[in-house]
Amino acid sequence: MKKISLIGFGAISRLLVMKLAEHDENRAVLIDSILVRADRRESVESDRSHEAVVCTEVNDIIDRSPDIVVECAGQGAVAEYAEPVLSAGIDLMIISTGALVDQELRESLVDAARAAGSKIIMPSGAIAGIDGMGSLRMGGLKEVRYTSIKPPIAWKGTPAENEFDLENISEPEILYSGPASEAARLFPKNANLAATVALAGVGLEKTKVQLIADPGVAPNNVGRIEAEGLFGKMTVECRGMPAPDNPKTSAATAMSLAYSLLKDHETIVL
Repeated sequence: MKKISLIGFGAISRLLVMKLAEHDENRAVLIDSILVRADRRESVESDRSHEAVVCTEVNDIIDRSPDIVVECAGQGAVAEYAEPVLSAGIDLMIISTGALVDQELRESLVDAARAAGSKIIMPSGAIAGIDGMGSLRMGGLKEVRYTSIKPPIAWKGTPAENEFDLENISEPEILYSGPASEAARLFPKNANLAATVALAGVGLEKTKVQLIADPGVAPNNVGRIEAEGLFGKMTVECRGMPAPDNPKTSAATAMSLAYSLLKDHETIVL
């Protein structure tokens, strides 16, 4: 049985727990512990959707020797907790991949993982085609464009709110156009996928990103990859429902985590 620790217990973590319970008939994985802020401990302990031990210090989950730690708490959590986890020789699955835009942080985490023999795992999240893009990269990947289209409400609480009247947008509006590095930095809760796509492809500076507010896609969040290499082209578009209580994130993110955690226990591994 694979023992798992979660960092954070918000919309994505709760959906992950539900999907694991739904699909893990053979009890291949166990949510053993959950790391949250001290002011969240009581509410998470009283949540009946899990039976995990609730911790408030990263060393508490490390001491429980999980096989893997899964981050579901935002870029700040990666900056705060990733290095001690990796340095303890424990694999870390990250969904807030935008944190890796910080070159100093990224390099320190890679160094820590290499020294301890641990791995930084990035699931595909709410997009498809990461494997195909990796194949194109092996043959010489030349250009990658990533477009994220969400209803205007999903962009509230971001820099776009200061420049656009989000509540009155009636036609598609480009909120950002530029490299993945800036997209992930400026929109930390909306554009982690931009960093995932960039790190899987041609890099953070060369990956071209557009972030678009469009009431016409509601209630979906839409992600599109367009990649071109020496041996072919690829276009992938995914339309997914937002996570419960969090319109900035697609529910498919949690399902991607569940799939990543369970696939090694399948007889036929895809």
